[in-house]
Amino acid sequence: MEKAKKIRKVLDRFVDFVIIVLFIILFAVVLMQIFFRYVLNSPLVWSEELSRYIFIWVSFLGWTLATRHNTHIRVEFLLKSLPKSIKFIIEIITHLIVIFFISMLIYLGIRMAARSVDVPTVTLFFTYAYIYAIVPIASAIILFYTILDFIEMFRKKEQVR
Repeated sequence: MEKAKKIRKVLDRFVDFVIIVLFIILFAVVLMQIFFRYVLNSPLVWSEELSRYIFIWVSFLGWTLATRHNTHIRVEFLLKSLPKSIKFIIEIITHLIVIFFISMLIYLGIRMAARSVDVPTVTLFFTYAYIYAIVPIASAIILFYTILDFIEMFRKKEQVR
Protein backbone atom coordinates (compact mmCIF):
# COMPACT_ATOMS: atom_id res chain seq x y z
CA MET A 1 0.00 0.00 0.00
CA GLU A 2 2.98 2.29 0.57
CA LYS A 3 3.93 2.00 -3.10
CA ALA A 4 0.36 2.91 -4.10
CA LYS A 5 0.54 6.03 -1.94
CA LYS A 6 3.75 7.10 -3.69
CA ILE A 7 2.18 6.48 -7.08
CA ARG A 8 -0.88 8.44 -5.98
CA LYS A 9 1.25 11.40 -4.87
CA VAL A 10 3.08 11.51 -8.22
CA LEU A 11 -0.19 11.08 -10.10
CA ASP A 12 -1.84 13.86 -8.05
CA ARG A 13 0.96 16.28 -8.89
CA PHE A 14 0.98 15.30 -12.54
CA VAL A 15 -2.79 15.70 -12.95
CA ASP A 16 -2.70 19.05 -11.12
CA PHE A 17 0.12 20.24 -13.38
CA VAL A 18 -1.65 19.14 -16.58
CA ILE A 19 -4.91 20.79 -15.53
CA ILE A 20 -3.15 24.06 -14.73
CA VAL A 21 -1.22 24.06 -18.02
CA LEU A 22 -4.31 23.20 -20.06
CA PHE A 23 -6.37 25.85 -18.29
CA ILE A 24 -3.70 28.49 -18.97
CA ILE A 25 -3.61 27.46 -22.65
CA LEU A 26 -7.41 27.53 -22.80
CA PHE A 27 -7.48 31.01 -21.26
CA ALA A 28 -4.80 32.26 -23.66
CA VAL A 29 -6.53 30.81 -26.74
CA VAL A 30 -9.88 32.38 -25.79
CA LEU A 31 -8.22 35.74 -25.11
CA MET A 32 -6.44 35.55 -28.47
CA GLN A 33 -9.74 34.79 -30.18
CA ILE A 34 -11.39 37.79 -28.53
CA PHE A 35 -8.48 40.04 -29.44
CA PHE A 36 -8.31 38.88 -33.06
CA ARG A 37 -12.08 38.96 -33.56
CA TYR A 38 -12.94 42.30 -31.92
CA VAL A 39 -9.72 44.31 -32.13
CA LEU A 40 -8.17 43.14 -35.39
CA ASN A 41 -11.47 42.13 -37.08
CA SER A 42 -9.80 38.93 -38.22
CA PRO A 43 -11.00 35.94 -36.18
CA LEU A 44 -8.76 32.94 -35.81
CA VAL A 45 -10.08 29.90 -37.62
CA TRP A 46 -8.69 27.27 -35.25
CA SER A 47 -9.15 28.84 -31.81
CA GLU A 48 -12.76 27.86 -31.16
CA GLU A 49 -12.11 24.24 -32.05
CA LEU A 50 -8.93 24.05 -29.96
CA SER A 51 -10.60 25.67 -26.95
CA ARG A 52 -13.46 23.17 -27.19
CA TYR A 53 -11.05 20.22 -27.16
CA ILE A 54 -8.98 21.63 -24.31
CA PHE A 55 -12.19 22.20 -22.36
CA ILE A 56 -13.10 18.53 -22.85
CA TRP A 57 -9.71 17.49 -21.46
CA VAL A 58 -9.98 19.90 -18.51
CA SER A 59 -13.49 18.62 -17.75
CA PHE A 60 -12.41 14.98 -17.70
CA LEU A 61 -9.38 15.77 -15.58
CA GLY A 62 -11.66 17.76 -13.28
CA TRP A 63 -13.65 14.56 -12.87
CA THR A 64 -10.48 12.89 -11.62
CA LEU A 65 -10.07 15.70 -9.07
CA ALA A 66 -13.61 15.18 -7.82
CA THR A 67 -12.91 11.48 -7.45
CA ARG A 68 -9.60 12.12 -5.69
CA HIS A 69 -11.22 14.41 -3.13
CA ASN A 70 -14.44 12.38 -2.94
CA THR A 71 -16.52 15.45 -3.78
CA HIS A 72 -18.96 14.01 -6.32
CA ILE A 73 -22.55 15.05 -5.94
CA ARG A 74 -24.61 12.47 -4.12
CA VAL A 75 -27.77 12.29 -2.10
CA GLU A 76 -26.82 11.37 1.45
CA PHE A 77 -29.90 12.14 3.54
CA LEU A 78 -31.20 8.56 3.24
CA LEU A 79 -27.73 7.07 3.72
CA LYS A 80 -27.17 9.04 6.94
CA SER A 81 -30.32 7.62 8.49
CA LEU A 82 -29.30 3.98 7.97
CA PRO A 83 -27.36 1.81 10.42
CA LYS A 84 -23.57 1.65 9.93
CA SER A 85 -23.61 -1.96 8.71
CA ILE A 86 -26.10 -1.18 5.94
CA LYS A 87 -24.18 2.01 5.06
CA PHE A 88 -21.04 -0.07 4.65
CA ILE A 89 -22.81 -2.55 2.36
CA ILE A 90 -24.20 0.30 0.24
CA GLU A 91 -20.71 1.84 0.01
CA ILE A 92 -19.33 -1.53 -1.18
CA ILE A 93 -22.06 -1.82 -3.82
CA THR A 94 -21.51 1.78 -4.92
CA HIS A 95 -17.76 1.25 -5.29
CA LEU A 96 -18.29 -1.96 -7.28
CA ILE A 97 -20.74 -0.20 -9.62
CA VAL A 98 -18.28 2.66 -10.13
CA ILE A 99 -15.43 0.21 -10.79
CA PHE A 100 -17.56 -1.62 -13.37
CA PHE A 101 -18.69 1.62 -15.05
CA ILE A 102 -15.16 3.05 -15.18
CA SER A 103 -13.77 -0.24 -16.51
CA MET A 104 -16.33 -0.08 -19.33
CA LEU A 105 -15.32 3.53 -20.02
CA ILE A 106 -11.67 2.51 -20.28
CA TYR A 107 -12.52 -0.28 -22.71
CA LEU A 108 -14.92 1.78 -24.83
CA GLY A 109 -12.67 4.85 -24.69
CA ILE A 110 -9.73 2.87 -26.05
CA ARG A 111 -11.93 1.53 -28.85
CA MET A 112 -13.25 5.01 -29.64
CA ALA A 113 -9.76 6.53 -29.74
CA ALA A 114 -8.43 3.64 -31.85
CA ARG A 115 -11.22 4.06 -34.41
CA SER A 116 -10.48 7.76 -34.80
CA VAL A 117 -6.72 7.54 -35.36
CA ASP A 118 -7.16 8.43 -39.03
CA VAL A 119 -9.91 11.03 -38.58
CA PRO A 120 -8.43 14.53 -38.74
CA THR A 121 -9.90 17.49 -36.91
CA VAL A 122 -11.41 20.26 -39.02
CA THR A 123 -8.85 23.04 -38.54
CA LEU A 124 -6.10 21.56 -36.41
CA PHE A 125 -3.10 19.38 -37.17
CA PHE A 126 -4.02 16.30 -35.14
CA THR A 127 -6.64 13.55 -35.26
CA TYR A 128 -9.66 12.95 -33.07
CA ALA A 129 -7.79 10.11 -31.38
CA TYR A 130 -5.92 12.71 -29.30
CA ILE A 131 -9.20 14.24 -28.18
CA TYR A 132 -10.84 10.91 -27.37
CA ALA A 133 -7.73 9.65 -25.57
CA ILE A 134 -8.79 11.56 -22.46
CA VAL A 135 -11.68 9.13 -21.91
CA PRO A 136 -9.51 6.06 -21.11
CA ILE A 137 -6.79 8.20 -19.50
CA ALA A 138 -9.14 9.93 -17.06
CA SER A 139 -11.06 6.70 -16.51
CA ALA A 140 -7.87 4.83 -15.59
CA ILE A 141 -6.98 7.57 -13.09
CA ILE A 142 -10.47 7.43 -11.62
CA LEU A 143 -10.29 3.63 -11.42
CA PHE A 144 -7.00 3.90 -9.53
CA TYR A 145 -8.45 6.42 -7.06
CA THR A 146 -11.64 4.38 -6.62
CA ILE A 147 -9.75 1.16 -5.91
CA LEU A 148 -7.53 2.96 -3.38
CA ASP A 149 -10.62 4.41 -1.72
CA PHE A 150 -12.25 0.97 -1.72
CA ILE A 151 -9.22 -0.58 -0.01
CA GLU A 152 -9.05 2.29 2.48
CA MET A 153 -12.71 1.78 3.31
CA PHE A 154 -11.97 -1.80 4.42
CA ARG A 155 -8.88 -0.71 6.37
CA LYS A 156 -10.93 1.82 8.32
CA LYS A 157 -13.52 -0.85 8.99
CA GLU A 158 -10.80 -3.17 10.37
CA GLN A 159 -9.37 -0.42 12.58
CA VAL A 160 -12.78 0.17 14.17
CA ARG A 161 -13.06 -3.48 15.25
